[in-house]
Amino acid sequence: MKKNRFLTTGLFIFSAIVTTSSFAAISGQVDVKLNISSGCTVENSKVEGNMNKFGVLDFGKSASTWTNVLTAEVASAGNGGDLVVTCDAGVSQFNVSVNGGERGNRTLSNATDHVSYNVYQDAARSKLYDLNTNVPFTPTAASTPVKVPMFGAIAANASAVSDGNYTDTLLVTVSF
Repeated sequence: MKKNRFLTTGLFIFSAIVTTSSFAAISGQVDVKLNISSGCTVENSKVEGNMNKFGVLDFGKSASTWTNVLTAEVASAGNGGDLVVTCDAGVSQFNVSVNGGERGNRTLSNATDHVSYNVYQDAARSKLYDLNTNVPFTPTAASTPVKVPMFGAIAANASAVSDGNYTDTLLVTVSF
């Protein structure tokens, strides 16, 4: 009987220890939603990871100094053509804004040097895309592609910069 009582007491203590190491859990719901309505798409773009890639503004190659303005035009990421936006019938206007790039001031950078550039709305490079400022575009008809011109310029540079690849990443936002 003593042996039985000892065994019962031991099992009771063991059970108490095991049950006190349990944890609590709380469950709840998260609503997930999607509203499909009129909108716009950027044609010829690609998706890399979780980011849309609209295109490339490639100034090409240059010596460490240059006497002429270096120019470039955005080529779409998909096929190298124009940056084009197409909107549904319910969208009468969309806006495009361009930020200042990784450093906020539109500079290309390598490990040691920076080269400033600007982004323009026209081939004459007279209408600047101001930082984070909406530029309105109006489609002529529903589902009609609208070219979004984007040109770059780097001023002449008499001060030598170091060799290397200079890069920056602009965030272009299309809102409607």
